[in-house]
Amino acid sequence: MREKLVCTQPFSWCEVHSDGSVFLCCPAWLKAPAGNLLEQSLEEIWNGPLAREVRKGVLNGTFHRCGKRCPRLAAGRPPVVDLAEVEDAEVHRALSQGLAVLPYGLKILNLCFDSRCNLACPSCRAAPVDKHSSSAAPLLERILTQCAPQVQTLVVAGHGDPFATPTYRALLQDIHPERWPRLEEIRLHTNGLLWDAATWRSLENIHVLAREAEISVDAATPGTYALNRGGDWQQLLTNLRFIATLPLQGKLSMVVQRNNFREMPSFADLADSLGFRAYFSQLVNWGTFSREEYRRRAVQHPEHPEHGQFLAMLAQVARRHHVDLGNLAPLVNTAALVALPS
Repeated sequence: MREKLVCTQPFSWCEVHSDGSVFLCCPAWLKAPAGNLLEQSLEEIWNGPLAREVRKGVLNGTFHRCGKRCPRLAAGRPPVVDLAEVEDAEVHRALSQGLAVLPYGLKILNLCFDSRCNLACPSCRAAPVDKHSSSAAPLLERILTQCAPQVQTLVVAGHGDPFATPTYRALLQDIHPERWPRLEEIRLHTNGLLWDAATWRSLENIHVLAREAEISVDAATPGTYALNRGGDWQQLLTNLRFIATLPLQGKLSMVVQRNNFREMPSFADLADSLGFRAYFSQLVNWGTFSREEYRRRAVQHPEHPEHGQFLAMLAQVARRHHVDLGNLAPLVNTAALVALPS
C-alpha cells in the first residue's frame, strides 16, 4: 500500500527556455514559470514565490499548481514516488520536514534554451530552426556562472539537439571540474543522426560523465521514419550500433501516433536488439498541428476510430521488461481488457 505520495521534481530540477523562463516541471503540466533567468538570479527563482507555492502543493498533498493531466502524477511514476522511496538525502529531508524554502540549490538542469536542430519533426516544430537566438549567449553566461557550480545532473537537451546546436556543443566541449565542480552525470537527448564515432571523439572530456542517452526515433521502418523524422534511416542505424558500444544506458523513444502505433512491437524489438530500453509517450500538440490534424493523429484518445487497435498494440509491448510506457501507462489497464480473449 502506498503511503505519502510526493513529487521530487520541484525539489531538485528546473529547465531554462529561450526567453529566459525557468520552469520547475515540464510546462505542459506546470504552465507558470518560476522566474526568468535574464531578469532574476537563480537564487531568487529557486526559492521564489512560485517555487514555494508549487512545493507547498506537494507537501500538503493537493498538488494544486500541477496540471491535472500530468501523466506521472496520474500513474504514480517517478518523479512521483512514496516519500520512503526518495533516494537523495537532501530532498528526502526537505520533504520530510515540510520545507518549501530549500537550504540547498538546484540539482538537475535541463537545457531548453537553444532550439536549433538538424531535423524538423512535425510533432516538435512546424519548420526547421537554424537561426541563433539573441538570448542564447546571455543565458549561457548565466547558466555557467549561476547554475554550473550547483548542478549534479545536466540534461542536454530538452529542446534542440546537443550535437546540432553550436551552443550546446560548445558547452559540452568546455565541461571541466573547475566550472562544474558537483557534476556527476550528463544525460543526452538527441535524434542521433550526428552522433558518430568522430563526434564522440571530439567530446572526450564528457565520456566519464555521460551516463544516459535518449534517442528520439518515432518509427521502426524507413518509411515511417521519413514521415516522422525526415532523416537518413541507414545513418541512424549505423550510429545506434556505435552508441550501443558505449558504457551508458540507452533508450529509444517513440511519440505514438496514428502513423506509427502498429510499429510499437517492432520498435521494442529494435531497442532490445541494441541493449536499449524502449520508451513510448503520447502525442502532445506543441502548436505544430491544427486541432483537426491533432485529433486525426492522437490515437490515445478514446474517441479516435483506431483507439481499440492502438490499445491492442499497447497491451503487447506492456508485457515486455525493457519497455517504459511513460505517459501511456495510465491506459495499460484498459489495454489489458482489450487484449483479453472473448
